[in-house]
Amino acid sequence: MAGFSKPGDVLASNSGTVVATVAGKNHKLGYLEELTAKLEPNVEKVQILGRRMAGHKVTSVEGTGSMKMFLVSSMWAQIISDWKDGGAWPDISFTVTIEDKGSNVGKQVVQFMGITFEEADLATLSSDDGVLEAETDFYFDDHKIITPFAA
Repeated sequence: MAGFSKPGDVLASNSGTVVATVAGKNHKLGYLEELTAKLEPNVEKVQILGRRMAGHKVTSVEGTGSMKMFLVSSMWAQIISDWKDGGAWPDISFTVTIEDKGSNVGKQVVQFMGITFEEADLATLSSDDGVLEAETDFYFDDHKIITPFAA
C-alpha cells in the first residue's frame, strides 16, 4: 500500500455491507457474520528445454467464496428448491462495500456476478444454548472492482 503509514488506517473487519441481487431484486444481507471472496488462478507448470528452472503460466482464474450467516432467511434454500422443481437458476450477484470512516484508505466496492452456491440449510436445530447459523461456499463467474481503495 503506497502511502500507508498510520495504524488507524487499517480497516475494521465489520465495516462493510453486502447486497445480494437475486433475479433483479436487492436484498441487504444484514444477517451475515463473515464473507470471503477470492480469485484463484490456475497455474500450469511450463518446463522448457535447456532451462533448469520451471516456469509457470496462468491459464484461467476461478472465483470462489464462503459466507457464514445467522439462519434467519429461507431465500437460499428456496432458490435451490425452486430449481429442483424445474425452475431456472436465477441471476445472482453480490455487491460488497468495505468502508471504515475512521480510515483514510477510502472505500472499496466490488461486485461478484454469476453466483452459484454449494448448499443451503433446510433445517437446523441444536440442544445447545445458542443461535442458529449456516455456512456455504460459493462460486462466481465474474467480478468488477467498481471503486478501488484510495491508498
